[in-house]
Amino acid sequence: MHATRTLSAMLLLVALCASQASLTQDPGGLDLQALGTEIERGVAAVTGRAFRKPVAIATTNAEEFTAYAIGKLEEDGGAERMASDEVIAKHLGLVGRDVDLRALTLEVLAEQVGGFYDPPTDSFRVVEGLSADLTRVIMAHEFTHALDDQHYDLDGLDTAREGSTDAQLALHALAEGSAMEVMERWMMANLATLDMAAVQESQASFSSAALQAAPSYVWKPLLASYMAGQTFLRKVERRTLLTPPASMADVERAWSAPPRSMEQVLHPAKYWDPEQVDEPTAVSLPDALIPEGWTARRRDTLGELLLGILVTPPKERSGLEVDPMKLMSMSYTHPAAAGWDGDQVVLLRGPDGAAATVLLTVWDTATDADEFEASLVPALGPEFAGAVDRAEDRADAPAPLVRAGRAVALVRGDVARLGLDRTALRAHLVTLDRSLGEE
Repeated sequence: MHATRTLSAMLLLVALCASQASLTQDPGGLDLQALGTEIERGVAAVTGRAFRKPVAIATTNAEEFTAYAIGKLEEDGGAERMASDEVIAKHLGLVGRDVDLRALTLEVLAEQVGGFYDPPTDSFRVVEGLSADLTRVIMAHEFTHALDDQHYDLDGLDTAREGSTDAQLALHALAEGSAMEVMERWMMANLATLDMAAVQESQASFSSAALQAAPSYVWKPLLASYMAGQTFLRKVERRTLLTPPASMADVERAWSAPPRSMEQVLHPAKYWDPEQVDEPTAVSLPDALIPEGWTARRRDTLGELLLGILVTPPKERSGLEVDPMKLMSMSYTHPAAAGWDGDQVVLLRGPDGAAATVLLTVWDTATDADEFEASLVPALGPEFAGAVDRAEDRADAPAPLVRAGRAVALVRGDVARLGLDRTALRAHLVTLDRSLGEE
């Protein structure tokens, strides 16, 4: 049991990121259609759900995948959103000022791809050159996505959550957690026909240099989709080798009403336990508060996972360690981000290229808000601390931090040029705090 679960954790990295460095066989010898039929039967048997139509299969390579990924980024203003997200991330100290987020994301994806399911075309693509057994394992994972898509419309669910990165991450965690659970069961049922030594050898040789060098803002949400997603389905906050697998009934229940926030994924009782269910609170920066000459270019919800990175001091943001046991036990939150109840981050653009980011947050309790507020100076550094001190000494100074009860606002970027009305902002926070009711 110990060896099997360790291998399953290792195969997270195979399913997520089998790389070109681990290619060991010519794909020309594989009958992908026959493999597809085999995997469809196996996945259907594990889940108890039938495929409504066959999954189209094609091969791809790193260059074709990069072109595909660029195309997906360009769809529906995706490139503009990513550019805005980069500015927000830099304002909030989530990435360095010299990071090219688009280039880094493409580099990480190109390095890691082994196979992927594309919902718009209902097709699975596998990277050329993977060994037969590695291909089978990846297909078991990706065909679960295909089956879930046929029954629940993954693209439709994702589109409905646009405007909230947090809600989309929660949906992705359910999708990847589901695929991990099914892949693990499929592996157990097919151990006799899998060359596990060869699969482990392939896994051990993959390149993850870009992923390991990336800031936690890039790799942590990616890994959380797989690891925290599977842990969520097992109804625990921390998983061990002895944690029982999720039931397929619970997987189906989660798909019938997907989690709405990463808070629910990271703290499963807030989803599964009727007495502890905690739905996110909608938060918004009113247009009336935006100064003349400025416009909102991007509104988003970050959620507990990303705020957990924000409040972690930069020196404590460790890089990714590709150790299966550490991946299994990794925490995807931070004490100062727990107690999150809702947020909205807004990128504002002003005259002559000026830009500012306003982050509005609400918390379960005043103590939770205290902890978040107290974490900001260590996380954002002495320059931010000085700005906070100046704002406290002068009523007319730009306010980088405003607090009212359980509501906290953070303003970053061209704070002075933005000139956000501190009194009006605090009045809005008072309204937000009152809307939360009694603690």
